[in-house]
Amino acid sequence: MEEDENEELVKLGKRIRQLRKFRKLTQLDLEVISGIDNSDISRIEHGKNIAIKSLFKLASALGVKSKDFFDYDGDLPLD
Repeated sequence: MEEDENEELVKLGKRIRQLRKFRKLTQLDLEVISGIDNSDISRIEHGKNIAIKSLFKLASALGVKSKDFFDYDGDLPLD
């Protein structure tokens, strides 16, 4: 069970990184916009645990819905 959870966290982190890069943001840019420390953003992007509150902050900062983070194979939101 824990292995499945870790795999999901890695997928989530990769998706967040993908969306950040799509928006042409550095981790420092995202820190300023979201209020989440860039070292925490790095940990999240590398599959470490994420607080739900941080997930919502990142979604807002990236201009997406939090559910978009879990659409691993979906298109990038263009709006």
